[in-house]
Amino acid sequence: MSNLANRLLLTKEKFLTKRVPPRWILEPTDKAFAQGSDAQVECKADGFPKPQVTWKRAEGDTPGDYKDLKPNDPNVKVSDGALAITNIQKTNEGYYLCEAVNGIGSGLSAVILISVQAPPQFEIKMRNQTARRSEPAVLQCQAKGEKPIGIIWNMNNKRLEPKSDPRYTIREEIFPGGVTSDLSIRRTERSDSALFTCVATNAFGSDDTSINMIIQEVPEAPYGLKVLDKSGRSVQLSWAAPYDGNSPIKKYLIEYKRAKGSWEKDIDRVLVPGDASEAGVYSLRPATAYHLRIVAENELGTSEPSETVTIITAEEAPTGPPQDVKVDAVDQHTLRVTWKPPPSNDWNGELQGYYVGHKLASSDKSFVFETIDISKESGKEHHLDIVNLKTYTQYAVVVQTFNKVGSGPISGEVRAYTAEGAPSAPPHDVLCTTLTAQTIRVSWVSPPLAAANGLIKAYKVIYGPSDTWFDEKSKDTKITASSETILHGLKKYTNYSMEVLATTNGGDGVRSAPIHCQTEQDVPEAPRAVKALVMGTDSILVSWRPPAQPNGVVTHYTVYTQGQNEEPTPKKVLATQTSYSATDLKPGRYDFWVTASTIIGEGQPSATASCSPNEKVPAKIASFDESFTATYKEDVKLPCLTVGVPPPNVLWKVKGKPLEASERVRQLAEGSLQIAGVAREDAGEYSCHVDNQFGTDTVTHTLTVLAPPFPPQVSVASSSVSSLTLRLKPSGEPDDSPAVGYTIHYKQEFGDWETVQVPSTTDTYTLENLYCGSRYQIYVTASNSIGTGEASDVVTARTRGSKPPVPRAADFMEVGSASVTLHLKQWQDGGCPMSHFVVENKKKGAPEWNQISNAVKPGGNFVVLDLEPATWYVLRITAHNNAGFNVAEYEFATLTVTGGTIAPAREVVGGSLSTEQTLKILLSHLNLIVPVVAAILVIIIAVVVVCVVRGARDPRKGTARSPRSTPLHRYGGAPARRGFVHF
Repeated sequence: MSNLANRLLLTKEKFLTKRVPPRWILEPTDKAFAQGSDAQVECKADGFPKPQVTWKRAEGDTPGDYKDLKPNDPNVKVSDGALAITNIQKTNEGYYLCEAVNGIGSGLSAVILISVQAPPQFEIKMRNQTARRSEPAVLQCQAKGEKPIGIIWNMNNKRLEPKSDPRYTIREEIFPGGVTSDLSIRRTERSDSALFTCVATNAFGSDDTSINMIIQEVPEAPYGLKVLDKSGRSVQLSWAAPYDGNSPIKKYLIEYKRAKGSWEKDIDRVLVPGDASEAGVYSLRPATAYHLRIVAENELGTSEPSETVTIITAEEAPTGPPQDVKVDAVDQHTLRVTWKPPPSNDWNGELQGYYVGHKLASSDKSFVFETIDISKESGKEHHLDIVNLKTYTQYAVVVQTFNKVGSGPISGEVRAYTAEGAPSAPPHDVLCTTLTAQTIRVSWVSPPLAAANGLIKAYKVIYGPSDTWFDEKSKDTKITASSETILHGLKKYTNYSMEVLATTNGGDGVRSAPIHCQTEQDVPEAPRAVKALVMGTDSILVSWRPPAQPNGVVTHYTVYTQGQNEEPTPKKVLATQTSYSATDLKPGRYDFWVTASTIIGEGQPSATASCSPNEKVPAKIASFDESFTATYKEDVKLPCLTVGVPPPNVLWKVKGKPLEASERVRQLAEGSLQIAGVAREDAGEYSCHVDNQFGTDTVTHTLTVLAPPFPPQVSVASSSVSSLTLRLKPSGEPDDSPAVGYTIHYKQEFGDWETVQVPSTTDTYTLENLYCGSRYQIYVTASNSIGTGEASDVVTARTRGSKPPVPRAADFMEVGSASVTLHLKQWQDGGCPMSHFVVENKKKGAPEWNQISNAVKPGGNFVVLDLEPATWYVLRITAHNNAGFNVAEYEFATLTVTGGTIAPAREVVGGSLSTEQTLKILLSHLNLIVPVVAAILVIIIAVVVVCVVRGARDPRKGTARSPRSTPLHRYGGAPARRGFVHF
């Protein structure tokens, strides 16, 4: 144990005696290496124990803050104290610390600077740089390396000399690690799009970097804009892509507007991808002119627009219905339809017209359409009158527009009623019932619904006394909405006539046949006047006038006699009497009054007449002043009942002059005047004068004679092709019984008489539905309650229009080789509608006519077929209208088979005609020759006679020449060749 310890102790002492601190064998110093070379720095120390050598690197660019070398860097290694850097680079440059430590002392350390001597170097070898055209730009390159460094700029591999272009400026700036060079471009141009190369050079080498300079700008305008296809609502376009301004075209914008619009306010656009060269616009309007152009757009903006192309889209059928369709009733048979065009955007072309359809609203049938040509209408609102409709009937109306492509949508149905008309049938089952002496109930049933022609809003009951029914002034009218009414305030015991009619907004309808009812009887009114005339010492004559309104059948009169201080004494008298002789009277005053009675009872008393018996009986007339109305040719008795002692003298005066008795007019024994068969001239004032020695008296009567009216005055005011308007006036003669109605008698010449009745208040009346171009005879009679008067003078008038005039052959006929076409429209109708044509033909010279058709309808064309080519024909046309007919003959030659014409026909071929031929011609024209020869003979005889007479008077004689004869046309006296046209 002790031996081992001793040995260890001896070893320790030996070790401690040999320890040596580190000392430099090869101390490192600052080194400079060429970039890319393999660098090695020796750092060796000696000592005991052997020192451990380590290397560290400063973090920054200055000594201090050393860190261990990165162990994972393959290019940096430490071996046996030596620092080895393979392929040294500028990044390896810096301060390094070498330490030698063996635990004895503080150890050794040395700081060195390793410099890398590098050629210029650019971190980026190639890059792109963009700039906006016309704006400034700066290109910069930064070269790192050992200074001094020289830098030059190349443009597209050519030396860039700023002096050659003042837009370029180069500026350099030195920084610790190298040099920065800036190439400034004051205002870029498209030519500045180039490869700029920055070349840096120093003593150790050179390097370069390239900048791909891209000058960007808005694209150029697309070109080659073409229209590939178009329709009503779209157009397909193609174009060529323009220069894109060094910025990819992101999109195209197709700009379009209506030709009338402006690019500023009315533009529309369609977006198209930037890689497209064709596109379509699909929101156009048909039949519209458009301007289109295209612009390109990149990141920098949009190009100028391309050239503008103009298109007109195809038409389409309208897409909108007419607007504001309204239907209003014009009258009972006409509806007026008004409408406005669709909005112009819906026309899709030029509107050509409208279809207006109508049908019964209740019908399931299709609409009946009428075409309206828009050229015939002007203004923004159009209209059409639909005629010949049913009265007060609801119709459905639609309107549809059309252009040359087709028709548009139909408007919504508009329904309307034609105007109400007057009912065409009277109420039926009209009944009347007498209720009282002054009331009658009238009831009826409405006219049939089909004849109402509207909404019946009321009924009119026309009523009046039957005996004056002819006089409209004597009638009253009561209006009621119900189907019965009570007539009040009627005359008592009077026969009434009643008619009932229904009324609508269209007017009064047809009156029912009159019915009659008589009001009940009532007590009569008082006798109108009473006279008391002394007849002697004990008798008095009482006379009276019947009641103005007897209110029934007077059964008797009652005469009341009352003496002084006596009770009245009644005396019944027959209803036929109007006088009563009171006898056996005592002297004194007596009062008399009279009542009338019917089966209902006694009426009111008359006024009182007083008288006293007397031995003196003056001449008096018991009759009263009266107005008498007599009917033409009846007998009339004018009363003049007299009293007086001695019997009075009676004298009648007519119109102030003493009566001249005749067989018709004579005075009766009792004094009255009898007139047999009164005439118009008997009307007037008649007075009866009586006298005796005690007195005189006079009574005056007025006689009115009712007779048929005088003839009215009639004249023609105007005429049309189917009517004559008459002007009617009453006779200018004074008439006590004027007309209540006229009867118009008319007939076509050689026709039958027809009549129409009109009220006497009619000033003008139009005869409708007459034949066109025809002569008519007209006269008028007037009527009243007495009868029908004499007829007016006959008036002759003619409706307008004439026979069809003959057209020219050149206008009427179109000749072929085997047919002839007749243009029937060339025949004018003369104002009267054409009814039909008769077409006949024959070869020229043939005796018989060949009837092609006797019922050819007017209008259009008619073709006569099966003719022989190159042959002369005669065509006979008879045109008929209401005014008559006209005949024309045309000579023509059919064309040859090749379409050529032939020579004119000759009447004589190759010399004179044979006797047989001459005879045939004479016989075929016999109906012309006979009247012509006769006319010539008459003219010759007349000329001879005139010459003889003149020769007898004048010795200067001349030679009379016979006038040149002219053959007559066989259809009406025109020259024979008239109506013939030679081709």
